[in-house]
Amino acid sequence: MRWLFFILLSVGISGAQSLTTATSTIFSGSGNCQTCHAPGSPNTAALLDAHGNDVSPVTLWRSTMMANAARDPFWQAKVSAEVAANPHLEAVIEDKCTTCHSPMGRTQAIADGASGYTIAEMNADPLAMDGVSCTSCHQIKPDNLGQDASFSGHYIIENDRLIYGPFTNPNTSAMENNVNYTPVYGEHTKKSELCATCHTLFTPYVDNNGDIVGEAPEQTPYLEWKNSNFANEGIECQTCHMPALKEGVVISNRPTSLSARSPYANHYFVGGNTYMLGMLKKYGDELGVTATAAQFDSTIRRTMDMLQKETADLSSEFRWDGDTLEVRVAVINKTGHKFPTAYPSRRAWLNLSVSEGNTIKWESGAYNRDSLEIEGLDEGYEPHHDVISAEDQIPVYQTIMEDVDGKVNYVLLRAAGFLKDNRIPPQGFTKQGPYYDSTRVEGLALEDPNFNSDANGIDTVTYRITGLTPGNDYQVRVRLYYQSLAPRYVKHLLSFDTDAVNRFRGYYEATPNLPVTVDSIAFTTNTTGLEDEAARPRSPLLVEAWPNPFNPSVRLRVFSRESGPLNVDIYNNLGQLVYRVEKQGRGNSSTDFYWNGRNMSGASLPSGVYYARVTVQSKTGSLSRSLRLLLLK
Repeated sequence: MRWLFFILLSVGISGAQSLTTATSTIFSGSGNCQTCHAPGSPNTAALLDAHGNDVSPVTLWRSTMMANAARDPFWQAKVSAEVAANPHLEAVIEDKCTTCHSPMGRTQAIADGASGYTIAEMNADPLAMDGVSCTSCHQIKPDNLGQDASFSGHYIIENDRLIYGPFTNPNTSAMENNVNYTPVYGEHTKKSELCATCHTLFTPYVDNNGDIVGEAPEQTPYLEWKNSNFANEGIECQTCHMPALKEGVVISNRPTSLSARSPYANHYFVGGNTYMLGMLKKYGDELGVTATAAQFDSTIRRTMDMLQKETADLSSEFRWDGDTLEVRVAVINKTGHKFPTAYPSRRAWLNLSVSEGNTIKWESGAYNRDSLEIEGLDEGYEPHHDVISAEDQIPVYQTIMEDVDGKVNYVLLRAAGFLKDNRIPPQGFTKQGPYYDSTRVEGLALEDPNFNSDANGIDTVTYRITGLTPGNDYQVRVRLYYQSLAPRYVKHLLSFDTDAVNRFRGYYEATPNLPVTVDSIAFTTNTTGLEDEAARPRSPLLVEAWPNPFNPSVRLRVFSRESGPLNVDIYNNLGQLVYRVEKQGRGNSSTDFYWNGRNMSGASLPSGVYYARVTVQSKTGSLSRSLRLLLLK
């Protein structure tokens, strides 16, 4: 009965709309792909992982932003607002936007001789509403990938009925007999260049007369990746956004003779947009989504994991100078592109509070849940900050678009460039790197020596809080927040009166736009610095680093309840051992290690994140603790 359960789930129980089985001369709906590429008869062991979980592409994909690209109510509202602001360019706007949000409908229309594609045509076409679906991505040819000519949706799909996949020597008969496609091996399906066709987007912009006078980058994660260490290390978009299973998977339920394939990429397509995923789940019946609430919950959970485990880390150190507490906070970008990246509505910011008991004495970057905005933001936009000495100074990482007059702008077709782009670059990002002109830093971050210093992918902000009482205990909490829709961006969108905007307005006002906490740090301090050793928890093994971030050296203090050999291993962020030292530890006492940021040969290591793993061997067994270190040069 297990296969029957999977089939019932896939065809739309719990209120979800069934996947479309529509076809055209070039494309086939995801419901047709589901016939073979979902768990079920005749091979009920196919498309399951080692624990029996459904890992089929259609199941994992249908609750993603890609599957719902055409149904996305924010996107539809934004397109209608752009048309309202530039009605003479309606055809240009709708054709441009549907190229990547409803690729099957638009591509088929152009192949049939149309000069463009409209939102009305999209809404009436079940293939177009299938979003970025199976036979759109898997029919893209490798011919122009990685070239400028492929960007902004200029992928090549031809009517030759070839389906490209990541595995060599595919069985062809089942697909040819059932859907009239021939599967072939396509190395390019595993490369970032495939994703770049739509996720590198240049938008035309107009002058004050409404005439198109140029193009500007709307989103460029692929170009940012090209100018990073990730590209050189072979870490592709798919590595993070389509993580591979460790075990092999039988990729089709027919023919039954198929063997398992590996590595099998989970079609998670996970990003950072929990807010819109929640809206799609909440209003799924109205929007006609094909995923169940449980499937959306799974994608939201994966998105939260991505944001909180794979996106950015915080590190901090502090010192006292009389009544002034100085806290240095490092924001470490762990991604292969800028943080935050892509669409210009996104932002991240730091919130730091200093409390005495239950009373907040000082706070920068507080989020007001009533006004749905950061307290103390500058009018227009918040500039980049290196040193924070007042509560109304907030480190906000974002892009602020400008029009041809250099004024703050929220209309994509008026975006001649950026007044501000202090999104944290990926590690390895330099002014001399590829595509810097299209991905450059803008605004005061250019003058900040602690912003991406030595291409380390880190911004270090210094807080100076005065007027505190020496000797008193203060609790310091630092949070890194993220929002996919900045309220000012939404406020401008809601100033338009269109059907799509008004529909989104209702959804938005009923769905709290709360930020996600990406990372946080909390500690207690007074003028004596570190807490007294006697007050520490009674743990068999404790490790602390001071200072952290550090330059040129860090002290690792190890508190061990047991006696025995102590080993300290330092790893880089690729998991490679770079330094090792051994000492004899004494029970119920502390042992200090010092590391000067060099490897075992004495060579200086670059700025970045490192991990110290401390292990003590005792008569009762082995204990280990790990600690993140940040080397800043």
